[in-house]
Amino acid sequence: MHKLENTCLALEKVVRLTVWLGALLFPALIIVCVYEVGARYLFNASQIWAFDITFMLHGALFMLSGAYGLQKKVHVRIDLFSDMMPRRLQSLMYAVLYATIFIPAIWILGEAALLRSWSAYLSDEVELMSAWGPLIWPFYSAMTLGIFALVLQTLVEVIRHVVGIFGVQHQDPEDGKLGA
Repeated sequence: MHKLENTCLALEKVVRLTVWLGALLFPALIIVCVYEVGARYLFNASQIWAFDITFMLHGALFMLSGAYGLQKKVHVRIDLFSDMMPRRLQSLMYAVLYATIFIPAIWILGEAALLRSWSAYLSDEVELMSAWGPLIWPFYSAMTLGIFALVLQTLVEVIRHVVGIFGVQHQDPEDGKLGA
């Protein structure tokens, strides 16, 4: 049991690394937005690249922090019925749903994102809906990394719920809830 928990903690450190990478993008996002607002309203000189950089940085930040949201249980979930179930049944339900539906779905999404990112890199693909036309592969790569971090965190959740089926519950130190 101890080795299993250490494995889960190691995987969660990888997930925290992705959110740390996303956090590095946040100051850049603020700088771009402030610069664009200043250029537009003070000098009447809107920048052609500001919108593209803003949406790519925001999207990358969102994707890189999604797994961390699952880790900290801050995602949206509907628990109307599951909270009425016994803890072991909750763990069984979450383990089955994560393992049979969620992991395969996000794995397929991650594979598609990886192939799209690689294809965009090889072909120097640019954003077609933009007047500026920036390279799009960095954005796709951030999406891919965020999706695979979500796969890792979901594996951790499955492991912890399977352990919970047998009576050993993992509780978050912050709130003491089992959570999905």
